[in-house]
Amino acid sequence: MIRLYFILLACLVPTLVPAQRMSRAYIPHGAIFYNSRWQGVASADKASYYRVLAVDDSGRKMFYDYFITGQLQAEKHYISLSRQNDRNTVLDGVCRTFHKSGRVESVMQYRNGKADGRALSFFPSGNIGMKLSYRNGVLDGPCYTYNENGHLEYTTLWRNGTKVSETRGGKDHYIDKTTNEDAFCERYRHDEALIMAQSKTVSKRQEIHVSELKGKKGNTGKTMTCNADSEDVQMVSGRLPAHAVVISDRENTHVRSSKAMTKEERLAADVRYPDGPAGGSALVKVSGVSAVSGIPPYFFSFPDLYSLLNVDGERMRSAAELAALGRRFRLDASQTIDGYGTQKEIIFHHNMTYDVQNGRDRVTGSNPRQIGFFGSSAGGRLSIDRINLFTGSEDEMLFFARQAVEAGYKVLGGGEYRASDGNFILEHRNVLAVYGEREVIVTFTHQPGLYAGLYHIQMDVR
Repeated sequence: MIRLYFILLACLVPTLVPAQRMSRAYIPHGAIFYNSRWQGVASADKASYYRVLAVDDSGRKMFYDYFITGQLQAEKHYISLSRQNDRNTVLDGVCRTFHKSGRVESVMQYRNGKADGRALSFFPSGNIGMKLSYRNGVLDGPCYTYNENGHLEYTTLWRNGTKVSETRGGKDHYIDKTTNEDAFCERYRHDEALIMAQSKTVSKRQEIHVSELKGKKGNTGKTMTCNADSEDVQMVSGRLPAHAVVISDRENTHVRSSKAMTKEERLAADVRYPDGPAGGSALVKVSGVSAVSGIPPYFFSFPDLYSLLNVDGERMRSAAELAALGRRFRLDASQTIDGYGTQKEIIFHHNMTYDVQNGRDRVTGSNPRQIGFFGSSAGGRLSIDRINLFTGSEDEMLFFARQAVEAGYKVLGGGEYRASDGNFILEHRNVLAVYGEREVIVTFTHQPGLYAGLYHIQMDVR
């Protein structure tokens, strides 16, 4: 009982982990960095975590925390935030933390910085560990302690921070007699499978990236700089990885001026496209994708974009070539955003603007859409590692998913993508064995509090 109590008590304060020196995830612009003690640091090199700010669908402030390697660590609502010491951050509302596997670690309700309401903790296996009840920062009400096998071991009653009674076993009154479930518990685990799949993808990509870097180091005798990109749940340029992503705080975003751009970058940044149909690009198409009548010609096309990531020889593109593809999708504005080191994202968008004053992306009209090409820049060309798509159209999202399924993709973990409300992951049914080709995983995210409620599609080389 004592051991498990302190496990949940640890959820009330920032988690401490050793500093990680593994390859970093793709970190969104404006991210806030913290070390292993949750003290603010200036850069990712000194950080164990990074934070991305957001608002939920009701306009309340929240943030997503990530391990520096890209897996989601927490999502929390707050009143005020400290960039110097996270112990001074004032939480308010429901807060969740996650194991690195993506499983929910804890759920807690806060009011004005104090635990107030229900609290849950889970074992790494996913089984419930403890159910506690707080009022104004102290334990108050029934508390239940489970063992790792799911059996109720203790029932404890607290009143205003004082233990009144404790018995072995007992009956969990939170469990509904009809459903045999704790509705509160299930509510905050509904997306666990999706987050676990994303965490697995991040970890797998990391392993591959580290392996590739070791190979390059062995061939050249030079030490390679590790700038691994991972998932995200957010970002215009940092589409959260992990899932999660979000409206990012971009106070540190650096948008290059036209004077600092190359000729090709200026071409991309200055593009303004007409509303009429545009000519297609000469990109290689993947076989097995059927044409669909009645679909607007400017919808995002899985075959066109798949070939940019799947084939090594197609991944290196000039800004002019990307501009032509933006025109193909009828996007009327563009922007180049610098990342860390040689990282860069070239974005083409329609009715989505970046509000510099407030540090947010905003929808400015009907049919908002955006495509972002993220990768490493060299010699005026971009080696594409990730493609981010945003659309307000469910039809466009489903069309894109259907094209992927027709090309041999399936839903990770099974299920029907059309019944997932835009939250699922697609992977290829077969492992690619062709030299020079890469696996591409496609993550779909749709949450009211993320990306202004738009559908987010993220394509990553795995």
